[in-house]
Amino acid sequence: MSKKASNSLKQIAKLMRDLDFCMLTTHTRRGGVHVRPMSNNGEVEFDGDVWFFSAADSRKVREIEATPNVHLSYVDVERWRFISMTGKARIVRDVEKKQELWLQDLQQWFDDGPESDAIVLIKVKPTVVSYWTRNDAGELRIG
Repeated sequence: MSKKASNSLKQIAKLMRDLDFCMLTTHTRRGGVHVRPMSNNGEVEFDGDVWFFSAADSRKVREIEATPNVHLSYVDVERWRFISMTGKARIVRDVEKKQELWLQDLQQWFDDGPESDAIVLIKVKPTVVSYWTRNDAGELRIG
């Protein structure tokens, strides 16, 4: 990764700090889209990948397995931050990674904890990140 790309990732990470929720868009088998809110676990620092927990048997997991192209939208009207990410998602079942990213707040959605096979991670690797603030706008192409 070039120094410029590394600095840009740090800039995106700074913009994403404290943004917890986003809208995740997946593609349906019939060519439509499905959008739902997802917790980005605002305490996790963006390093070029975005991680979400999900039930293994969910519609979004099936859609990602069939068509990995996704879109993420973040909005913070109070601080005037808008971030759009397009990229590829994949399903990760690695228990160690789930334990690493686990936060106690997740217990309210996932009773069985990170060791459960019923819980998976969705890893999104953005290829294009666009952002808008009061004073700046930009686009970063990754990869």
